[in-house]
Amino acid sequence: MIPILFGILNFKVAKAGPKLLFYFLIASGLINLAAMILIAYRMKNLPLLHLYTIVEAVFILSYFRTLFVDLLLKKVLLYIIILFPVLCIINFSFIQSIFTYNTYTRPLEAILITFFCLLYLYKSGFTDNWIEKPSSWFNMGILVYFPVVCIIFILSNYFTFVIKNKEMNHLIWNIHGAMSMIMYLAWGKAFSLIKKDG
Repeated sequence: MIPILFGILNFKVAKAGPKLLFYFLIASGLINLAAMILIAYRMKNLPLLHLYTIVEAVFILSYFRTLFVDLLLKKVLLYIIILFPVLCIINFSFIQSIFTYNTYTRPLEAILITFFCLLYLYKSGFTDNWIEKPSSWFNMGILVYFPVVCIIFILSNYFTFVIKNKEMNHLIWNIHGAMSMIMYLAWGKAFSLIKKDG
């Protein structure tokens, strides 16, 4: 709720990139709410994770598309934004059941987002007021979350359906929750700095 609150407060002065991340937070919240409702009715909610992966990738990669000035990179990102959902649909239609974790597309998404985040940091360089720029905080959050949880995404079916160790499963997803919280707190800081960014 913290990044959403700051996002609402500074929405009017936000640029296209932060607005895309704000829309992602709203979409993410709605999908998570639907997942909790399904759990309350003792229904499986894993199909929503497949949808969430598409939504997350499209919004975050679109955010990076607003940051890059290189037209070739913008075009590459556009192709990925179009092709990645197609890969996800192929995956849950023919390869992995929609009722299991998408351990092929979710790690791929994490790798793509991490790659473009690192590429942006490499190309932009570090300026004197780097810590005061909203994009720095958005990217720090992304770099805390996606590289770490990529391993969790790869092994999630193994932890849940193969070893069936509840304690281990809870520990792994608690780590995931902690990484999510750190990312969202960093995004909250980013949204709070939007006015200073001019």
